[in-house]
Amino acid sequence: EQMGEGWSDYIGLMLTMQPGDTSTKARGIGTFAQNQASTGSGIRPTRYTTDMSVNPSTYAYIKNYGNSDSPHRTGYVWATMLWDMTWGLIDKYGFSPDIYNGTAGNNIALQLVMDGMKMQACSPGFVDGRDAILAADEANNNGENKCEILSAFAKRGLGYSADQGSSNSRID
Repeated sequence: EQMGEGWSDYIGLMLTMQPGDTSTKARGIGTFAQNQASTGSGIRPTRYTTDMSVNPSTYAYIKNYGNSDSPHRTGYVWATMLWDMTWGLIDKYGFSPDIYNGTAGNNIALQLVMDGMKMQACSPGFVDGRDAILAADEANNNGENKCEILSAFAKRGLGYSADQGSSNSRID
Protein backbone atom coordinates (compact mmCIF):
# COMPACT_ATOMS: atom_id res chain seq x y z
CA GLU A 1 0.00 0.00 0.00
CA GLN A 2 2.98 2.30 -0.36
CA MET A 3 2.12 5.59 -2.03
CA GLY A 4 5.50 6.69 -3.46
CA GLU A 5 4.42 6.78 -7.08
CA GLY A 6 1.35 8.76 -6.08
CA TRP A 7 3.33 11.41 -4.23
CA SER A 8 5.48 12.03 -7.30
CA ASP A 9 2.52 12.19 -9.68
CA TYR A 10 0.77 14.61 -7.33
CA ILE A 11 3.75 16.96 -7.05
CA GLY A 12 4.08 16.97 -10.84
CA LEU A 13 0.39 17.79 -11.27
CA MET A 14 0.56 20.55 -8.68
CA LEU A 15 3.64 22.25 -10.10
CA THR A 16 2.17 22.33 -13.60
CA MET A 17 -1.32 23.64 -12.77
CA GLN A 18 -2.36 26.68 -14.79
CA PRO A 19 -4.93 29.42 -14.26
CA GLY A 20 -8.07 28.30 -16.04
CA ASP A 21 -7.59 24.60 -15.24
CA THR A 22 -10.72 22.93 -13.94
CA SER A 23 -11.34 19.91 -11.73
CA THR A 24 -12.68 17.91 -14.66
CA LYS A 25 -9.82 18.71 -17.03
CA ALA A 26 -8.18 15.33 -17.61
CA ARG A 27 -4.38 15.36 -17.24
CA GLY A 28 -2.00 12.55 -18.16
CA ILE A 29 1.33 11.76 -16.50
CA GLY A 30 4.39 10.63 -18.45
CA THR A 31 2.78 11.03 -21.85
CA PHE A 32 6.22 11.61 -23.37
CA ALA A 33 7.32 8.12 -22.23
CA GLN A 34 4.49 6.62 -24.28
CA ASN A 35 5.08 8.84 -27.33
CA GLN A 36 1.67 10.39 -26.73
CA ALA A 37 0.48 13.93 -27.10
CA SER A 38 0.19 15.82 -23.80
CA THR A 39 -3.55 15.02 -23.88
CA GLY A 40 -2.93 11.25 -23.61
CA SER A 41 -3.25 9.12 -20.48
CA GLY A 42 0.49 8.48 -20.35
CA ILE A 43 1.86 5.85 -17.99
CA ARG A 44 -1.24 5.56 -15.78
CA PRO A 45 -4.48 3.63 -16.41
CA THR A 46 -6.44 6.87 -16.90
CA ARG A 47 -5.82 10.58 -16.82
CA TYR A 48 -6.17 12.46 -13.53
CA THR A 49 -9.50 14.22 -13.07
CA THR A 50 -12.26 14.50 -10.49
CA ASP A 51 -14.65 13.12 -13.12
CA MET A 52 -15.44 9.55 -12.02
CA SER A 53 -16.53 8.61 -15.56
CA VAL A 54 -12.97 9.31 -16.78
CA ASN A 55 -11.02 8.24 -13.68
CA PRO A 56 -13.12 5.75 -11.71
CA SER A 57 -10.32 4.56 -9.39
CA THR A 58 -11.15 3.89 -5.75
CA TYR A 59 -9.41 2.43 -2.71
CA ALA A 60 -10.92 -0.97 -3.57
CA TYR A 61 -8.95 -1.01 -6.84
CA ILE A 62 -5.66 -1.68 -5.10
CA LYS A 63 -6.95 -5.02 -3.80
CA ASN A 64 -7.56 -6.06 -7.40
CA TYR A 65 -4.01 -5.13 -8.37
CA GLY A 66 -2.60 -7.73 -5.96
CA ASN A 67 0.70 -7.84 -4.13
CA SER A 68 2.68 -8.83 -7.21
CA ASP A 69 1.68 -5.65 -9.05
CA SER A 70 4.14 -2.82 -9.21
CA PRO A 71 3.53 0.20 -6.96
CA HIS A 72 2.58 2.31 -9.98
CA ARG A 73 -1.14 1.63 -9.94
CA THR A 74 -1.30 1.87 -6.17
CA GLY A 75 0.29 5.32 -6.35
CA TYR A 76 -2.08 6.28 -9.14
CA VAL A 77 -5.05 5.65 -6.82
CA TRP A 78 -3.41 7.70 -4.05
CA ALA A 79 -2.64 10.64 -6.36
CA THR A 80 -6.24 10.52 -7.59
CA MET A 81 -7.46 10.98 -4.01
CA LEU A 82 -5.03 13.85 -3.41
CA TRP A 83 -6.14 15.48 -6.67
CA ASP A 84 -9.79 15.34 -5.58
CA MET A 85 -8.84 16.84 -2.21
CA THR A 86 -6.94 19.64 -3.93
CA TRP A 87 -9.92 20.58 -6.05
CA GLY A 88 -12.18 20.60 -2.99
CA LEU A 89 -9.84 23.15 -1.43
CA ILE A 90 -9.62 25.15 -4.66
CA ASP A 91 -13.43 25.25 -4.73
CA LYS A 92 -13.36 26.63 -1.18
CA TYR A 93 -10.41 29.07 -1.41
CA GLY A 94 -9.71 29.63 -5.10
CA PHE A 95 -6.53 29.12 -7.14
CA SER A 96 -3.25 31.03 -7.08
CA PRO A 97 -0.62 30.71 -9.82
CA ASP A 98 1.98 31.76 -7.22
CA ILE A 99 3.06 28.37 -5.89
CA TYR A 100 5.49 29.96 -3.40
CA ASN A 101 3.60 32.85 -1.83
CA GLY A 102 -0.04 32.12 -2.70
CA THR A 103 -2.66 31.44 -0.05
CA ALA A 104 -5.35 29.82 -2.19
CA GLY A 105 -6.71 26.28 -2.14
CA ASN A 106 -3.93 24.80 -4.25
CA ASN A 107 -1.33 26.32 -1.91
CA ILE A 108 -3.14 24.98 1.15
CA ALA A 109 -3.45 21.51 -0.40
CA LEU A 110 0.22 21.33 -1.33
CA GLN A 111 1.26 22.43 2.18
CA LEU A 112 -1.05 19.86 3.78
CA VAL A 113 0.38 17.09 1.63
CA MET A 114 3.98 18.14 2.35
CA ASP A 115 3.32 18.40 6.08
CA GLY A 116 1.34 15.16 6.04
CA MET A 117 4.31 13.35 4.52
CA LYS A 118 6.43 14.62 7.41
CA MET A 119 3.88 13.58 10.04
CA GLN A 120 2.93 10.11 8.83
CA ALA A 121 4.23 6.87 10.28
CA CYS A 122 7.05 4.90 8.70
CA SER A 123 5.85 2.55 5.94
CA PRO A 124 2.45 4.26 5.76
CA GLY A 125 -0.65 2.91 4.13
CA PHE A 126 -3.53 4.92 2.72
CA VAL A 127 -5.30 5.40 6.05
CA ASP A 128 -2.02 6.54 7.64
CA GLY A 129 -1.52 9.05 4.81
CA ARG A 130 -5.06 10.37 5.03
CA ASP A 131 -4.83 10.72 8.79
CA ALA A 132 -1.50 12.54 8.54
CA ILE A 133 -3.06 15.07 6.15
CA LEU A 134 -5.92 15.55 8.61
CA ALA A 135 -3.35 16.04 11.40
CA ALA A 136 -1.50 18.59 9.26
CA ASP A 137 -4.76 20.48 8.72
CA GLU A 138 -5.41 20.43 12.46
CA ALA A 139 -1.91 21.78 13.15
CA ASN A 140 -1.88 24.36 10.34
CA ASN A 141 -5.51 25.47 10.17
CA ASN A 142 -7.22 24.29 13.37
CA GLY A 143 -8.96 21.58 11.33
CA GLU A 144 -10.75 24.13 9.15
CA ASN A 145 -10.69 21.81 6.12
CA LYS A 146 -11.59 18.50 7.73
CA CYS A 147 -14.88 18.20 5.85
CA GLU A 148 -13.31 18.88 2.43
CA ILE A 149 -10.47 16.46 3.12
CA LEU A 150 -12.70 13.64 4.38
CA SER A 151 -15.21 14.20 1.58
CA ALA A 152 -12.52 13.85 -1.10
CA PHE A 153 -11.10 10.66 0.40
CA ALA A 154 -14.57 9.19 1.04
CA LYS A 155 -15.51 9.79 -2.60
CA ARG A 156 -12.75 7.35 -3.55
CA GLY A 157 -13.53 4.77 -0.83
CA LEU A 158 -11.16 5.98 1.89
CA GLY A 159 -13.77 7.39 4.23
CA TYR A 160 -13.72 7.57 8.00
CA SER A 161 -14.29 3.83 8.56
CA ALA A 162 -11.81 2.58 5.92
CA ASP A 163 -9.49 -0.17 7.19
CA GLN A 164 -6.07 -0.44 5.58
CA GLY A 165 -5.03 -3.68 7.27
CA SER A 166 -1.29 -4.10 6.84
CA SER A 167 0.42 -1.31 4.92
CA ASN A 168 2.63 -4.06 3.47
CA SER A 169 -0.28 -5.74 1.70
CA ARG A 170 -2.49 -4.60 -1.14
CA ILE A 171 -4.91 -7.50 -0.89
CA ASP A 172 -6.17 -7.12 2.68
